[in-house]
Amino acid sequence: MESGARWISAPKPELKESGYNRYDESLLAILEEEPVFDAANCLRLGRDILYLVSDSGNLSGARWLQTTLGRRYRVHPCENIYKSTHIDTTITALRPGLLLVNPARLSEKTIPDVLNSWEVILAPEPVDTGYSGYPFSSPWISMNLLSISPELVVIEKSQTELIRMLEKKGISCAQLPWRHGRSLGGGFHCATLDVRRTGTLESFTS
Repeated sequence: MESGARWISAPKPELKESGYNRYDESLLAILEEEPVFDAANCLRLGRDILYLVSDSGNLSGARWLQTTLGRRYRVHPCENIYKSTHIDTTITALRPGLLLVNPARLSEKTIPDVLNSWEVILAPEPVDTGYSGYPFSSPWISMNLLSISPELVVIEKSQTELIRMLEKKGISCAQLPWRHGRSLGGGFHCATLDVRRTGTLESFTS
């Protein structure tokens, strides 16, 4: 903030009992009583932001985000894709026009419409690196990689099949160990936050 950043804060929900769905497991855990927002449900692709409507972020949260960001950005609610939390083990942008998706949750036919012109890679079955105590993420933490540039990603070194797949697409893989990803509930993408970006704001969608 002191160096010029605009600091915004999501509305703090009251989380009343009436705001939860406790009876129908086929529905999301949170209702639309108030905005509930979780930044990890968002994936920014230039001007476009995919917003996973899930157990930790409802449609009201997506509407709050759109009104806060204004017309410069376009928020796209993604519904009926993945009931649980966070988007980065479901959809990963590798570079403009190239998408890595979780085949257990998505198919080429159910990709969000805003990305229907992108090439889709279906992630291979993950290598389960195990966990200690309780797993705070699924084995699909394998997809939680960090794109450094259109030609380079940081990836867990055990995911050899995924590494081969990405290399065939011309993407170099910096392979690092991440033993406790499932125990901690996060991967390389979760553990970073690019506060400053270079370049101009672009649109990568049709």
